[in-house]
Amino acid sequence: MTVTTVPPTAIETAEAVRSGARSASETADSALARIADLDRSLHAFTTVLRADARGAAARVDAMTVDSRAALPLAGVPIAVKSTVTLENPVIRPLIEAGAVPVGITAAPELCTWGMTDSDAHGVTRNPRDITLTPGGSSGGSAAAVASGMVPLAVGDDGMGSLRIPAAACGLVTIKPGAGVVPTDLPPSNWGGLAESGPLATTVADTALALSLMAGQPGLAEVGGAPEGLRVAVSTTSPIRLGTDIVPVREPWKRAAREAADLLRADGLVVVASSLPTPRDPVLYLARWTSAVARAAEHANLPLSAMERRTRHHALLGRTVFRRGGAGDGDTRWNRAADALRIEVEKAMDAEGVDVWLTPAVADLPPEATDWHRRSWGRSLWASMRFSPFTPLANVLGWPAMSVPCGDTRTHAGRALPTSVQLIGRPGSEAELLALAAVLERGAPWQRTA
Repeated sequence: MTVTTVPPTAIETAEAVRSGARSASETADSALARIADLDRSLHAFTTVLRADARGAAARVDAMTVDSRAALPLAGVPIAVKSTVTLENPVIRPLIEAGAVPVGITAAPELCTWGMTDSDAHGVTRNPRDITLTPGGSSGGSAAAVASGMVPLAVGDDGMGSLRIPAAACGLVTIKPGAGVVPTDLPPSNWGGLAESGPLATTVADTALALSLMAGQPGLAEVGGAPEGLRVAVSTTSPIRLGTDIVPVREPWKRAAREAADLLRADGLVVVASSLPTPRDPVLYLARWTSAVARAAEHANLPLSAMERRTRHHALLGRTVFRRGGAGDGDTRWNRAADALRIEVEKAMDAEGVDVWLTPAVADLPPEATDWHRRSWGRSLWASMRFSPFTPLANVLGWPAMSVPCGDTRTHAGRALPTSVQLIGRPGSEAELLALAAVLERGAPWQRTA
């Protein structure tokens, strides 16, 4: 990849366009040039929307000065995950705010895996270290932002599909709570687990995008952490059967400890407390496989047309359905999810805490390779050992963030930000953004690769 200067943030870009220092057409052309230069090695995009980008930019430039001055995202290039269209209610408010869509980004088949590669679009690579995956399933969106091709991207998160790639690429993201962001995902919506959200390089950009997507302008104004807010920190692996099946590596434990120290230094109370785990050890797997089975059914994708690993995953999900285990209503897995929610709330109430702080992931991202040609078991294990912490927030339906804190080195010797996860109760998006801003001020990260 060609080394380029760090591009401006979304907020800086919009300010330049509103002030007349740059035109929206110039910002669009710059983004398209970066994509032409960088994406040959990254494969973040499946489609580059040159005509759409230039048309949207021209419309911004044709506005009166006063009209353009009212656009929060005037001329800001954005990337869009392949799961949604430009007409989707999650994208429309961004375009109405002046954003310029420049491309559609890659995802693994049916958004199933924590690595972004597929028969259809090849292997997407991590801009921090191209030998590693950018995570999944919003890996293309994350690679587009972390490389500096765009300052802002949209993805969705069914079991961590925003937070995993954000942690893999050193970005900020938020999975909003259930129903906060109106979106038009498939009717099954991954069994009700998935929510749409932004990926960015700063907390302010993330907050601005979320405020527009949610139709809640107040979220853009990131304030200080509320007085009296208490945080529980847990670095224990959440996937256990008498022992830690998935170990958490020291750099990510250290990230959580450093984040806790930064929050304490800001006057917050932080206590150590083990995060409750599902009593039914296969709860996450059942929800994950059944969600993929639903997605395949909605897409009318026959088993014979699927990649081998995804076919096995969907078959297992169908088995869960046949046994009445993952549908709506009083089912084993819904009862298990309700029990887990009660356990988490009880633990929070007992400690008097409002937010959980954990490592965002447990290890380095897996290798960037053709996982889609490998077995179901290998893809399953690669996803699970990398990201045991993220599914909880989806099963609960609670908001959660991934925020860089600290760093480590990859096997190739590249610098890679480590990240932490913040999970809050329903309606706590503003509080999570405030805590993320504390971490950003205390330990700034390198915004792009």
